[in-house]
Amino acid sequence: MQRLRKHPVGTWTYAATVDSIMNGLYVVHPGWTNLARRLQDLWQGHVPEPTPLPPPPAVPNPNPYLGEEQGTSVLCGDSPNPRDPAVYEPLERVAAARAGDAGRHWTWATAGCTYWPLSPDHYRGPWNTPTAHPLLVIGNAYDPSTPESAARAMARELADARLLTLNGYAHTALLNPSSCIQAHESRYLIDGVLPPPGTTCQEQDTPPFATPRPSGGIATGGGGLAGTSS
Repeated sequence: MQRLRKHPVGTWTYAATVDSIMNGLYVVHPGWTNLARRLQDLWQGHVPEPTPLPPPPAVPNPNPYLGEEQGTSVLCGDSPNPRDPAVYEPLERVAAARAGDAGRHWTWATAGCTYWPLSPDHYRGPWNTPTAHPLLVIGNAYDPSTPESAARAMARELADARLLTLNGYAHTALLNPSSCIQAHESRYLIDGVLPPPGTTCQEQDTPPFATPRPSGGIATGGGGLAGTSS
């Protein structure tokens, strides 16, 4: 990364590589493998090969537009963000001191909120209002974007919630599936049954850098049902 600040590799500048790293951490397979390959190429001074695009979905997407505004509306609406563009550079320095390149990335990710119109009915709580049924909160132990500590805090803040932890990597159990998590989700959604307190699903179905099988499948190492932890 220090070299890229002064000597880009083709179109791979420092900023473009930081963006690629942050986005590449969200999905274990094939995201982490592709990211590792790109970084290895850049380390050796080679322009990375383009990552093949996934095949189109079998069923047409009923909401085909997935523009930047969708994520921005959530990001800007979920938290207070500075309205003065001049504060972002000092914020970047503080964030970089705490979290390096990731801090820089997330500081500027909210810069679009400077001029984003806020809804007059922006909800600010309370969050502990009782609900008709208990809520199931799922947290990923090694999530680079929404950490497990935040899931624990949210479960405590809600009036009646149960935390289910996945001992897995990348962003959410939705993007990085676990048969164990899915089994608990099904019991909750169909039968209203919560997992026991302290339940942890021990692994996701596809671990990082899984070895492809000759048949074209992935050697996952399992993904069995949960054990419990205190």
